[in-house]
Amino acid sequence: MEASGWGCELRDPEELSNAAAVTAAVARCDVVLGLHLYRSGPVLAACRALKVPYVACFGGTDVNECLQVPARKAVMQEAVAGAASLLAFTAAMKEAALAAWPFLQPECVRVLPQAISVCPDNAFNVAPYLRSLDEYHAKLLPVSDVAAKGCTGTCDCTSKDVSKRIQLETMNECKKNAIPISEEGLAPGQTSVPFSGPSSVITQSVPRTQSSLPRGVAYPLVVLIAGLRPVKDVLYVAEAWSNWNAEREGRGRLLIMGPVLDAPYARQVHSEASRWCGVRVADSLKPPQCHAVIASATVLLNSSLSEGMSAAILEAMVLGTPVLARDIPGNRAVVRHGETGMLFSCPDTFVQQLNRLLDEPALVATVTANARAYVAAHHRQREEADALLAVLREAVARRSDADWQEQ
Repeated sequence: MEASGWGCELRDPEELSNAAAVTAAVARCDVVLGLHLYRSGPVLAACRALKVPYVACFGGTDVNECLQVPARKAVMQEAVAGAASLLAFTAAMKEAALAAWPFLQPECVRVLPQAISVCPDNAFNVAPYLRSLDEYHAKLLPVSDVAAKGCTGTCDCTSKDVSKRIQLETMNECKKNAIPISEEGLAPGQTSVPFSGPSSVITQSVPRTQSSLPRGVAYPLVVLIAGLRPVKDVLYVAEAWSNWNAEREGRGRLLIMGPVLDAPYARQVHSEASRWCGVRVADSLKPPQCHAVIASATVLLNSSLSEGMSAAILEAMVLGTPVLARDIPGNRAVVRHGETGMLFSCPDTFVQQLNRLLDEPALVATVTANARAYVAAHHRQREEADALLAVLREAVARRSDADWQEQ
């Protein structure tokens, strides 16, 4: 947008503390792009009051989850009715919107697949990062359990002290493993909020770095990138993974990585994860370090109850990491089973498909090559930018439309 001469301001609606702040933010705009119809609802309501045109983009949980709550659906219906245009990442999302609001004309909802960018930090050493998580995890185990069960830190026991996690322990482990930390005590690039960066697909080839991760560190390494909130269902396969991993001497790691978006759910995740063999939970990293972890992974996992269009899946596809995703509409929009990734319908089939990816290198080569080609063909930066600019220009043109001003 800025490269095309537009001035842009990125705001989180939750950071606009009151109606006056919302009004002030909207009043400065010629047009507003609202991402997620329910969460941006107050901002879009201010747009209607101030006669500022807006484009609304379905995020995923708005049409997949919020529609089930009458009060939220009412907020979204007002946003839909007043929008200059509506965007959906997938055809399935568009169909859900048309079913929810029959008054919409199909041409009013445009499908705009998101593009993606990756920038892996090749200097970020994933192996000591994983070891630091293991050592920190071991410190959470009660001493009595460790002594009684002979734990060495590579197996898992039930922790009674998850709530006692403190930043100092993480800092000490990072220092011990030569992982630099900031003055705030975070590992390089570590942040407590999700990243909202530029959306563009890379054109150059990104080499796989799985071979640089010693098998003795964590093999297989299954990575799940998600904000900790119920809809992401990050522990859906944890028990199945734990049983499978325990049979293999607990050498594998299921790494759940992401910011806390729902505090009670996050506490539940940390507590339950301590029970399972080889499950680790970590805060989010900045994109370059996160991409390095994905590139080093054996598999990228998605176990969400619903998705709009998972950026982590698209990033893994570009990075050459095979995707193993729960069989839901949002994931099926980008993952074709056996072609661009693998789908599973329950924890048992997760294990089955994981075994296939570990035992069939030809399958991995096929799905990763197809996945990278798919992203390059369907998630192009230029096409996304041109389509978005056209929609926003149309919306700005409405501002001088006398008929619209009278609405």
